Amino acid sequence: MLEWVASLAVTERSERRLELAITSATTWTGWGLAAAAALSAAFAWSVSHALAMAMLAFFAVGTALATTKRRLVFDRDDGVLRVEQRIFGVRSRLAVPLFHLRAVVVTAEGRHFVAYLERRSGGRIRIDDGRHLAPLLALARAICDVTELRLVTDEGFRS
Repeated sequence: MLEWVASLAVTERSERRLELAITSATTWTGWGLAAAAALSAAFAWSVSHALAMAMLAFFAVGTALATTKRRLVFDRDDGVLRVEQRIFGVRSRLAVPLFHLRAVVVTAEGRHFVAYLERRSGGRIRIDDGRHLAPLLALARAICDVTELRLVTDEGFRS
């Protein structure tokens, strides 16, 4: 139901560069949840302190969601994948040369699908996941078009 929250979308695309980022709807949803939880906590304080504390937990979740940023930039001219992530203002960055990437993989894990980058050495880099296959395959194909990596899917998928 909330599959679109924190999912990636193409924000910029050219023949040699692709940028994926978390949608702005995620930020708006997070701030809306935080505001609603803060307002609810203020009113709940007079009724029940435990209820107010529960609302503050929702405030923390909303703030985390609102401050989450994730960006993947595939740049064939520079020959690098840049991954930038931020939550609560804490930033992490990763740069991986494109020749260290082996394939873009879309696979089923339980009841949902996962898209990730398989590296020649090191762990895999998660792109996105969801309950529907089509958006993940579209992202994977866009990445393959720019990076010229191969697309690997489960045998039951039509690609």
